[in-house]
Amino acid sequence: MANTSLKNKILSLSPHIEMLVRHIYWKNVALFSRLSINKPFKPVKSEFDNLDYDDIADFLESAGVTKGSLLVVHSAYSSLKGRGKNHNEILDFFIDIIGDKGTLAMPAMPKFSNAVARDKYLTTDAHVTEIFEYDPEKSGVTTGVLPLMLTKRANAIRSSFPINTMVSLGPLSEELFRDEFNLPSPLACGIGSSWKKCLDNDALIIGFGTDLTHSLTSIHVAEDSWEDDWPVSNWYHEKKFRIIDGDISKIIPIRERAPKWGALHFAERTLCKDLLDAGSLKSRTFKGVVVEIIRAKKLNDFLLDQQQKKKGYPYYWV
Repeated sequence: MANTSLKNKILSLSPHIEMLVRHIYWKNVALFSRLSINKPFKPVKSEFDNLDYDDIADFLESAGVTKGSLLVVHSAYSSLKGRGKNHNEILDFFIDIIGDKGTLAMPAMPKFSNAVARDKYLTTDAHVTEIFEYDPEKSGVTTGVLPLMLTKRANAIRSSFPINTMVSLGPLSEELFRDEFNLPSPLACGIGSSWKKCLDNDALIIGFGTDLTHSLTSIHVAEDSWEDDWPVSNWYHEKKFRIIDGDISKIIPIRERAPKWGALHFAERTLCKDLLDAGSLKSRTFKGVVVEIIRAKKLNDFLLDQQQKKKGYPYYWV
C-alpha cells in the first residue's frame, strides 16, 4: 500500500493530525529544511536488484492499460536508477505498452531562475510581484529526468502553459495543448487545459517510483474545471509570466492556487487512504519501488462526490 510508513500511517489517522503537522512544519520550515539537507541517505532494501518489468507491465495491464491508452506518468528516477533500465529504456517501456496509437504524457514543470525559496514560500509577496520567464524549448524541468528526456524525443510536444506544465508524445499530443489559452482567464487544470483533456480522454494516471498521491496534479481538475462550484474564497492569486515562443515574447497574468492552500490545508494522507479504501487507487511495491495507478475519471468522480459531503475536500481547516 502507498501509506505504509509509520509517519504516513499516523497522518492518515485523521486529517486534523496532518493539518497540525503542516502548520508546525511551515512555521519552522527553515529549520526543517536544514535538518532534511543534513539527514543521511538511507538505502532502500533491494535497491540494487533489477526490477521485473514484465511483472510491472502485468500489473498496469490488469489495472486497465492497453494499446492506445493515454498515460500520465509521475516518476522519481532515483529509485529506478540501476534497476535494469536506464531513463530512455523506461520511457520505451511505457511506449511499448501503449503502442503507436497510445499517448505518453508527463508533468514537466519549468525551472525558473527567480523561483521562490522554500523558506520564503508562504511569507513572501514575490509570487505576485516577480515576472517568471518560461520558454517551452529551453526552460529546464523540475519534475525529474524522465520527463526531461521525454522533452528531447522527436515529435514530443511541451505545453506553453507555465503552470503544471506537461510534455506529451503520441497522437493525442496536439489535442491536449490546443485550447490551453482559449478562455480569458485560463487555469492550469481548467476548461481547455491539458489536464482536463486527460480527464476527457479517460487517461490512466501512474506513479512510478514515487508516492502518486503526493504528486497527483489531476486533483486540481475538480477545482479548476468546476470553479464556479468551488466553495473556498480567495483560492487563486495572479502571477505574471513572460512566455517565449521563438522570437515572440509576451507577458501574461495567470491565476493559480495560492500557496497556502496546498502547504497548510491539503490532507494528502487522508486522500490516499480514502482512494485506496474506495478501490480507486491501485498500489503495489516491486522490490522497494512503488507503482500506483488510478483512472482520471474515477479520481474526478470520487472528488466531486466527496465534495458534496465535505465542502473543499481534500482540503481542511479552510
